Amino acid sequence: MKALKIIGIILLILIVTIGILTFVAPTDFKLERSIEINAQKETVHKHLLYFENSQKWSPWAELDPNQKTWLEGEDGIVGTTFFWEGNEDVGKGKQEIITIADDKIETTVTFIEPFESVANGYFLLNETDGKTTVTWGFESTMPRPFNVMGLFMDISESVGKDYDKGLAKLKEIVESEKPVKKEYAIETVNFEEKTFLTHREKVSFNDMQTFFEKHFGGMYGILTQNKEVQITGQPCAIYYDWDENDQTADVAAAIPYNSGDKNFKFDNYTTVRLGGEAFKIAYYGSYNNLTEPHMAMDDYLEKNNLLMSHVVLEEYITDPTTEADTSKWLTNIYYFENKSKE
Repeated sequence: MKALKIIGIILLILIVTIGILTFVAPTDFKLERSIEINAQKETVHKHLLYFENSQKWSPWAELDPNQKTWLEGEDGIVGTTFFWEGNEDVGKGKQEIITIADDKIETTVTFIEPFESVANGYFLLNETDGKTTVTWGFESTMPRPFNVMGLFMDISESVGKDYDKGLAKLKEIVESEKPVKKEYAIETVNFEEKTFLTHREKVSFNDMQTFFEKHFGGMYGILTQNKEVQITGQPCAIYYDWDENDQTADVAAAIPYNSGDKNFKFDNYTTVRLGGEAFKIAYYGSYNNLTEPHMAMDDYLEKNNLLMSHVVLEEYITDPTTEADTSKWLTNIYYFENKSKE
């Protein structure tokens, strides 16, 4: 009886201890690992987004070469779900694409075997000088009393090793790819003369996004308030000079509009008329890679000994707020033979 009493006391202490630990131990877990890859963001992005590609560097794919995998939905779009089922090292579960953006991919990972759990997975991409830093992370909540296991298991150590291994393999695959030079169709067009409301400045490359957001918003506000003015197209950028040495551009944010035969003054904004013979490239892709079609145009002009003005127009046809897939973003690029008339 004395022994049973001692055992009972020990069990009681254990129960009380576990009960205390459930409120001391964290219920939220987060892990991140990063690596720098010598490649553009757009190139790395496709290796993360498409399950067909991610299986080539996944640290868990080689744990069971015979595991079963399948998709529900079209690979690479929101809502598509990847399923896996394998040995005890791999388990069973699914992963659904929740968010696709130029610099972020988010998924929901549901583990079914050997235990049930749900985690939010994500990839963050940040490109600087042609190199991309990839951050692979997950966030999960472990309910009480199972959260106590986190005190005895180093999740950062165990899962972190897998993440590091996967990212290293990803880097190896991406950097071993031979860069493919894209071919762009260049056509001669007669750009119908348009009137643009513009704001022109010398802008640092790093401040481009802020510049366009500020003045596109300001010009749209002014034009939409005037009932005698009609906006006739998508927002544009008019480039007058591009200086790689000091990393600046002489550029104007521009909105095409029509006011009939009436002339209006629009605060600090200037009216510019632009049109005439031009060479055009219809570019599909992220704004981060707009350098490629411009280089293709430069090569074409040099090869054919064509002298152009310094005026270049980028017409942003696709609204990024309504289309997450950057491969569907259309930007029309025009190189003009004649200077604009101001």
